[in-house]
Amino acid sequence: MRHDVALDGFAFRLRPVTADDAAYITALRTDPRLARFINRTSPDVDAQRRWLETYFATPADYYFIVERRADGAPEGTLAISDVDGAARRAEWGRWVLRHGSLAAAESAWLVYRVAFERLGLDLLYCRTIAANQRVVSFHAGCGLSTHATLAGRAVLDGVPHDLVEQHMTHAAWSTCGPRLGAQAERAAALVARSSRPAPA
Repeated sequence: MRHDVALDGFAFRLRPVTADDAAYITALRTDPRLARFINRTSPDVDAQRRWLETYFATPADYYFIVERRADGAPEGTLAISDVDGAARRAEWGRWVLRHGSLAAAESAWLVYRVAFERLGLDLLYCRTIAANQRVVSFHAGCGLSTHATLAGRAVLDGVPHDLVEQHMTHAAWSTCGPRLGAQAERAAALVARSSRPAPA
């Protein structure tokens, strides 16, 4: 969906994906260090452009680039999709950050702020391949509750995988948000230090 939702954080921001991001998204999603637990992506940039055109015509789907505020350099992607206005719930996913990025905490903090403060949702859920324990544990550490394990619901390279569905509610966010924001601010301080020029 074409949208104009953007939000600045401490070191990073979310901005809407555009057609010009096709080459970046293709390179990100085909990086072998990142691709183990995500749906396979064609290395053909034109195929990604066609996918984006389909996305732009899809309602209730907010796709974002995570970028550095200092220089606009992209750090990754994420999305809030399948927004159900009546139930006031949606899924977040397509969360892929470049190898070595420090944007995990802040990008999560920003996506929840968009969901609860901008879109007025009551529930945001994510589904992670169970074997991806690092990400499942990250979400749990952010305060998400495990709702269900969905047996065999994801298929990668013909192999079925279980999904862990985790929930963040608007009510829980009132407690979890400040903690995640503090974590994001600490990471932002590391980003600021790492970007300072070396002393002469």
